[in-house]
Amino acid sequence: MGLSAPPLGIVGDKYGRKVVLVMVTLCIGYFGLLTTFSPSFGWMLFLRGMVGVGMGGSPQGFSLNAEYIPSRYRAKLLIFGTVFWTIGSVFEIGLAMVIVPPLGWRWLLALSAIPVLIAVVGLMFIPESARFLAAAGYLDDAQKVLEDAAKLNKSVLPEGKLVKSPEIPLGRPRDLFSREYLRSTLQTWVLWFGVAFTYYGMVLASSEVLRLRNAEKTSHCNCVYLSTEDYTTMLLSTLGELLSLPINFFLIDWLGRRISGGLCYLGTAVFFVMIQLDVSLAVLTVLMFFVRAFSSASFNFVYIYSSELYPTSIRTLGMGIASAWARVGAMLTPFVAQVLLSHSVATATWVYGILCFLCCICCFLLPIETKGRAMPQSLSFEPNGDAIEMSDGSPFSSRRASSTNDSDDPSSSARVATVSGKSGLR
Repeated sequence: MGLSAPPLGIVGDKYGRKVVLVMVTLCIGYFGLLTTFSPSFGWMLFLRGMVGVGMGGSPQGFSLNAEYIPSRYRAKLLIFGTVFWTIGSVFEIGLAMVIVPPLGWRWLLALSAIPVLIAVVGLMFIPESARFLAAAGYLDDAQKVLEDAAKLNKSVLPEGKLVKSPEIPLGRPRDLFSREYLRSTLQTWVLWFGVAFTYYGMVLASSEVLRLRNAEKTSHCNCVYLSTEDYTTMLLSTLGELLSLPINFFLIDWLGRRISGGLCYLGTAVFFVMIQLDVSLAVLTVLMFFVRAFSSASFNFVYIYSSELYPTSIRTLGMGIASAWARVGAMLTPFVAQVLLSHSVATATWVYGILCFLCCICCFLLPIETKGRAMPQSLSFEPNGDAIEMSDGSPFSSRRASSTNDSDDPSSSARVATVSGKSGLR
């Protein structure tokens, strides 16, 4: 995932979000299914690695959604979409609880790959991002996508036509380190590293903590299997991710992206540190529930903030490289969540708590607040001006780029929407 995310981001910026999204989803489903037939551990490692290559393109779907939603509704709708991640997590734990004991892991992998392959078919029918098509110069295709969307919503596009703006470079890595984005890029990398380190740390730590509790009862064997009660605890703690919906839903547009993100990291730090307490299984389940809730809310924050931060020309590249840093965090967290935690639960939880607290401070110090900010189309832009932005009324009337033709003023000229979001003469 870490190696594939940046190049897939470049491909997404140069050739389109939909192309990469279909390709990586097929990769995940195909190699996920092949893993079922692994004849050896080496083959399993290789095939799961190929699944990871596909997972590196997962930010493409988030970028595609973000580029279609007006700023007024963007955060809420993107947050609501993450409920399907939680549903998938709950489904997978429930499937493992039912399938693994009687049939083994091979059947679990096979049944897990089938929904992914079905999703490939559905992705063939989604439209490409109109923002990308406009930035790449495919104005006719962008116009067709918008017209189809307007027809589906029983609406009409504003009068006028798209006009090509000066050509802009797409997917250029050095743009991430430009004067406008250097500090934001570096701080965003820290946040992505921290949230993946913590989120997947909790996923691993939950099973490890339960294993340690069971090991006290069954010390005769180094391999301690999870009981049905343990699976239930993991299932309930995973449902904590649903709590991230109201947390983000109300805070992110009320307090802004930076403050709400900081509070989510702070909540993760507090509850993660509390896991070291000697409590009953019921209380431990509650603590895990809130860690999953706040860590999931933090993940929602970094996805939303990153998709709004970068312009269309480098959006998937920026999210891809940030996602690569998240993979670094995910690769390192087992050494804490399993190795260190098996020796000292207190030390391991303090590592997570301190890191989340540092990420909390990093959120508050982010240089750009993206709440209510129009999504820029290219690196060089006027504040809140260089974007195709939807209005508060009709979903297809443009706030800054709608065409106007005042019939009462004979000197007025018809205006048209340009690719950059500025109005121009027909």
